[in-house]
Amino acid sequence: HHDGAQDFKTHIFYDVHIFYYLWYGSPSMDNKYIHWDHVLVPHWDPKIAASHAQGRHTPPDDIASSFYPELGPYSSRDPKVLESHMSQIEAAAAGVLVLSWYPPGVADDHGEPTEDLVPAVMDAAHRHSIKVTAKSTKNVLCLLTVLCFILL
Repeated sequence: HHDGAQDFKTHIFYDVHIFYYLWYGSPSMDNKYIHWDHVLVPHWDPKIAASHAQGRHTPPDDIASSFYPELGPYSSRDPKVLESHMSQIEAAAAGVLVLSWYPPGVADDHGEPTEDLVPAVMDAAHRHSIKVTAKSTKNVLCLLTVLCFILL
């Protein structure tokens, strides 16, 4: 029974994991868009690909995402964005953040190194009772492949 005087803390489920990527950038924080302006992925069939658009996405209206983020094409370096994301993850009751990142000094073809952001993510997650697991992208992809195989 809730009498209005009691605050209920969100229950966190540590068997629920959220994958989190640090590779996004915006002009306000990074002087350019990073990953939001990803190249347009071509169709696997060259005959069909020839009739599709080529080039890059053009943020802020056209971004490399199936869904447009409520915060807009944000920067992963923005502390307000990080805090908002952790609040949303806590509200969703997900207890573990699976942090995907490259080894120090390394990035994919469309991004920049992000290892300097890991301590801020760890601190923000801790403030929201979220645990963090981090592996290099190669290991995470191997883990995902194994999990997909098990689930299929």
